[in-house]
Amino acid sequence: MKNYYVEEMTLTAAEYIAKWEYPAPYEMYGFSDTDDEICELLNGLHFAVYSEVGGNERIPCGFAAIGWSAQVQDKKLRDIYDDESYTDIAFGLKPEFCGQGLGEEFVKDVIAFVKEMFGDDGIRLTVDTKNKRACKLYEKLGFKEIHAFNTKCVDAARGKTLSMKIMVL
Repeated sequence: MKNYYVEEMTLTAAEYIAKWEYPAPYEMYGFSDTDDEICELLNGLHFAVYSEVGGNERIPCGFAAIGWSAQVQDKKLRDIYDDESYTDIAFGLKPEFCGQGLGEEFVKDVIAFVKEMFGDDGIRLTVDTKNKRACKLYEKLGFKEIHAFNTKCVDAARGKTLSMKIMVL
């Protein structure tokens, strides 16, 4: 049985998610509640994730991004991201739900959703190596590192160099 349900991103969900702020050391994953961020969340490659079905006032407990919206936009990575045998995916759990043991089922259910859409494609994700909590979860789920790199191309880096890795399942 699914614990989480993935649906098309709505304006209401995007406006809600765009307000999320994460505590240190995860603040780089937060939003600034700008029109640009809301537009990006509505680009057709982001999905709202809910913990229940139905109801008029459901509140997203997370989101998922696929395709180029889940990639680091660094020209040096084009050779890796051009491999279309993988679907790129990124996840975001509501800040107050992080660190409570909910991530494994959340990630599994989002991956199941992506697998329904893209069948035989492998799953690829990019993660900040300092996000030990996420790295540990991805490894537990069977993801393997295929490439490590440093970049300043992530908006959240705010001028800092980030150490990232690309992992596949």
